[in-house]
Amino acid sequence: MIKRFYTWLRVKFLPEWARRSLVEENQRLERKLAQANKEIARLEAYIDGMNNALRRQRPVVMAKEVGQ
Repeated sequence: MIKRFYTWLRVKFLPEWARRSLVEENQRLERKLAQANKEIARLEAYIDGMNNALRRQRPVVMAKEVGQ
């Protein structure tokens, strides 16, 4: 409902230059969002890999000598 209202408002009342700048700004923001989502996915994959590596790491056993 809101999307239809904004579309109607944009088509009926905005001048052409405002419509163009609005569309360009939306496209720029969509590209920026896609880039941020790509970066988030890359970092989450890195975190998952680190978690897997740490989970599969052999335990370190420290021997303490007694009686010196």
